Amino acid sequence: MEPGTQVRAIEIRLAQPAPRMRYEKGKPVKEPAPDMTRVVRALEGEVTAALQELYGTQTGVVLTVAKANDIRLSGTFSEKAGVIRERVGEVLAGAFEGLDLGPE
Repeated sequence: MEPGTQVRAIEIRLAQPAPRMRYEKGKPVKEPAPDMTRVVRALEGEVTAALQELYGTQTGVVLTVAKANDIRLSGTFSEKAGVIRERVGEVLAGAFEGLDLGPE
């Protein structure tokens, strides 16, 4: 198999959070939501490296913004889908813990 050939893929869909509302002096004020494109870019490298360490460099990892959170798998994995989704969730949780978007 050639280096870089993907035999399986993990697609991670991150939901755009709903805008939060707060009230100031009785009027609703929409709080800014995070720019999910920046969040995806900030997480991509760390999440890809961690998942490829677990499942091999032949595993493609794609992070996208979607309407709902989801983890989709394609190809053949040695573990059951539920186990893989749980591990992906752990990797994401760790990546979000250390997430620093910094100034825009």
